[in-house]
Amino acid sequence: MKLLTTLLVFTLLICLGSAVWAQTTQTVPPAQEQTYQIQSPNPAGPFAKGSKRANILGGMGSAYGETYLIVGGGFSYFVADGLSVGLAGEGWILQDPTFWKVSPEILYTFWKMKRFKPYAGAFYRKTFMSDPYDNYNSWGGRAGVAYQKGGSFVSLGVVHEMYLDCDSELWDCSSTYPEMSFWFSF
Repeated sequence: MKLLTTLLVFTLLICLGSAVWAQTTQTVPPAQEQTYQIQSPNPAGPFAKGSKRANILGGMGSAYGETYLIVGGGFSYFVADGLSVGLAGEGWILQDPTFWKVSPEILYTFWKMKRFKPYAGAFYRKTFMSDPYDNYNSWGGRAGVAYQKGGSFVSLGVVHEMYLDCDSELWDCSSTYPEMSFWFSF
């Protein structure tokens, strides 16, 4: 557990260092008089302010000693270049107990990097359990890096989630797990 927490902190530091490096290595061309101004596309591309991202989720996962089918999706809106806020949901179904998760989240992607785009973010999660189990809340963070090839991305990262109102004598009140996703822009 200590190794995974250290890995999460190390990844966040790399992301922040990469962003500072990208900001300080930009070259600024000398000022030139222009008669006509041609609007060029925002260099942030799919991470530009005003952009939207929708995603769908499908896969398998294990919890409570069972293997579940996981389905879900989400929507994000970029409030600034690289900074998105969104809402995601997922259902863990076909086993007992079934449960549904709803997560408002915030994510910053360091879009100025060439092919590798580090990201870091935070979320709050509400989990709705089927009867007779109690619903619960959690919060956490994620960090990783996305590799860009054209308009597509493959991301690898780590998530650390902490459960609220958890009895640490009975349960492990946090979990750290890897995440992998595919992003497409069009």
